[in-house]
Amino acid sequence: MKDVTQLLDIERQFLSALPDGRDNAVTLLKLSRTLHIGKHQVSEIVARLRNAGYLVGSSKSRPNGVYFIITAQEFWETVNTIKKSIQSQQATLDALMIHEERFTRE
Repeated sequence: MKDVTQLLDIERQFLSALPDGRDNAVTLLKLSRTLHIGKHQVSEIVARLRNAGYLVGSSKSRPNGVYFIITAQEFWETVNTIKKSIQSQQATLDALMIHEERFTRE
């Protein structure tokens, strides 16, 4: 995990605004408003922090949003959500690649 002193200022602000536990999850839109940045930028911060080893959980069911993972259930829910997303993206890619021969690479 990245040392907190190595994080960008906006990443530190994000971590300060992130609640503990799924029951307190906050939406990306609310975080974007709190931090005065775009929703897409919040998603990028989530990805960077996860890749740096921070336990940022996410939930698509109520309450939906992101949070610090504090339980095993929250950890595995987040892992399974990410796995499902990967599987969905892979299925989409596979469906597109059926047409690969119709297009030449530039």
